[in-house]
Amino acid sequence: MSSVLLQIKPVAVAYVGAFGITGLACLLAITRARDVDARDVRHGLVGLLGTTSVWALLKVVYFVVPDPFRGPAYTVGLVFGFATVWAWLYFCSAYTGRSYHRDRTLRLLGAGVFAGVVAVKLTNPYHGLYFETTVRTTPFNYLAIEHGIFHWTVTGLSYILAGIGIFMLFELYHNSGYNTRPLGLLTLLLALPVSLDIAAFLSERFIEVIYAPLGVAAFVLGTLFVYERRFLAVQSAGDDDDAVIFLDENGHIRDYTPAARDFFPELVDATGEPLESVLPRVAEMIDREEQTLEYEIDGETRYLLTSTSSVTLGDSQGEVLLFSDITTAEQRRRELKRHNEQLEGFASALAHELRNMLQIIEWRLGIAKDRTGDGTVEHESVEKALEANQRLTARVDDFTTLAKYGQTVERLESVEFETAVQDAWWNAETGEMDLVIERGGTIDCDPGRLRELLVNVFVFNRLNGAETVTVELLDTGFAVAGDGEAPGEDVDGYLAFGESVPTAEAGMKLPNAKTFARVHGWEIDIDTEYQRGVRVLVSDARTDVTDQALEVRTD
Repeated sequence: MSSVLLQIKPVAVAYVGAFGITGLACLLAITRARDVDARDVRHGLVGLLGTTSVWALLKVVYFVVPDPFRGPAYTVGLVFGFATVWAWLYFCSAYTGRSYHRDRTLRLLGAGVFAGVVAVKLTNPYHGLYFETTVRTTPFNYLAIEHGIFHWTVTGLSYILAGIGIFMLFELYHNSGYNTRPLGLLTLLLALPVSLDIAAFLSERFIEVIYAPLGVAAFVLGTLFVYERRFLAVQSAGDDDDAVIFLDENGHIRDYTPAARDFFPELVDATGEPLESVLPRVAEMIDREEQTLEYEIDGETRYLLTSTSSVTLGDSQGEVLLFSDITTAEQRRRELKRHNEQLEGFASALAHELRNMLQIIEWRLGIAKDRTGDGTVEHESVEKALEANQRLTARVDDFTTLAKYGQTVERLESVEFETAVQDAWWNAETGEMDLVIERGGTIDCDPGRLRELLVNVFVFNRLNGAETVTVELLDTGFAVAGDGEAPGEDVDGYLAFGESVPTAEAGMKLPNAKTFARVHGWEIDIDTEYQRGVRVLVSDARTDVTDQALEVRTD
């Protein structure tokens, strides 16, 4: 029985050439698919190209090799053909933003179905229910496949599964808001080989060989090499509620969603134009890495949250700009900021008035103290009143600081931890204490609020009888330890307002520090295992600790 290689018939060369070119093209395209940024989409494309390539090349082997190798080559090709269905579903799920390909139950179910079908295919020589072979001479001499009941059952299942993936793609095309007609036509090419399968079933002029690899290759190669920008833009855009602009590697506008056109009417007929000439404010904002854009739309001020992402596919690079309307949230934020500023102003005015009254009280009490004799009840009462007045003055200062810095931090910046600690040390009443900084680096924080946090901890340690305060930057925060009085087992009162722990004078300091930690999103605790004094731990902060130990002493 001669092989196709021994025949000089154009139709034979056409079959071998079609599947051979398909297999090699898919194999070479894997390199380009590996450049797709989205990991799961990349894995799906590589898997789809790999299985399609092997499937198509095994069909070439089936045509060109002599018996008895044709039957096994066709059977192994069927295995890779069925594997292509699962690679297709994985790609479709990932590309459309679904999570079916990650669902463990679905993956186990798919693996079970795949293993069962492969077992039926590989055992066909024993039961013959999948296909049988006969020799035919039309349109050329080849080993014809007569498919059985198992083949048509598996083929029906494959078409159903492939149809599910196609449905997911067309749903994404519809929701993306882009002109996805080219991608839709490429997707329809997947169904074109079905007409060849039907023709082969009805006429002997075509070979029953399953032509699906041709359609898969046409779709994948078309998306990767012809409409790659549109392919990436649709995958990145999400649904049509989002305003998305797709730029090429030169910053020129290549596409946009209807929502983007509604926000920016200037985009109409602007395809191919530089972004800075069409939307200069957007281009300037991106260059300055700002996120919130204030824009006038139909005479109304709107606020758009902007995010950018780069996409790369082979030699083609681009950038996706996503705009989300946050007008309501931004208006609320600004209104809250205005209220906070009013509250801060009110608190400052109230604090100023209270300080004036307390100064008057202190002055009057001072006169009374001078006019009462030492050792008398009156003199002692005036002294106690003066002490209470001084504590109240300190509380007013604390409340004023809380009103100024007690709002949640909106933006963090990286600062040198050693510099921040020393700045706080010089702003605190530290008395005769010594400062030791053991490890330094950087910390993301609001500098003013971090300073107030440290000031309160330093003052607490002075009031707690500490002689030395040791500060250390940690991987997720920092620690401040003083060698004063140990807290014992009950440490809850140290961080609670309204508790006079360990003394009435020190009772506000750590609760204040807790407030300044929480506005950063940090947690603050007392280290219960540390018994050489009080060690305050601040966690959940973003830090970058220096590799070498740092020891700075301030006497």
